[in-house]
Amino acid sequence: MNTKELKKFREKFIEDANSLSDKKSIEYTISNDDRLFNFKNVGNRVGITPEQALMTYVLKHMDAICNDAKTGEVVSDETILSRAHDVVNYMILYAALKTELSNNIEDKEPHTHDKNNVKQSGTTIGDSVRIRTSYTEPPKWEGLP
Repeated sequence: MNTKELKKFREKFIEDANSLSDKKSIEYTISNDDRLFNFKNVGNRVGITPEQALMTYVLKHMDAICNDAKTGEVVSDETILSRAHDVVNYMILYAALKTELSNNIEDKEPHTHDKNNVKQSGTTIGDSVRIRTSYTEPPKWEGLP
């Protein structure tokens, strides 16, 4: 693949990855405005950080990509290209999580509530800071049996 062909491939790849991310975001955020809600919510529910929650999603795709590299076989309906789109999107989301965490640390507010009714508090351990969150379900879920 020459430089021109690679550039065209890259542009289409990123366009397709963005489109996939936009489509999946509604499902993964439970219609919440916070695009990182899924990782924060899952992490909170199972007692891990949002970054760790996100990485479990990434590793699922990486394992399938590694299997393809090792065996040449794709054993699910998801293509390797689709998995590569997902991995790129997760890396963007990971960078967004780290940026948000860094911004929250700079604010140095011990307790805050964001617009999604998420209570946040920070804990400093050495040079690292973890933001703990407690979530409420989106308003449309309240009152469901």
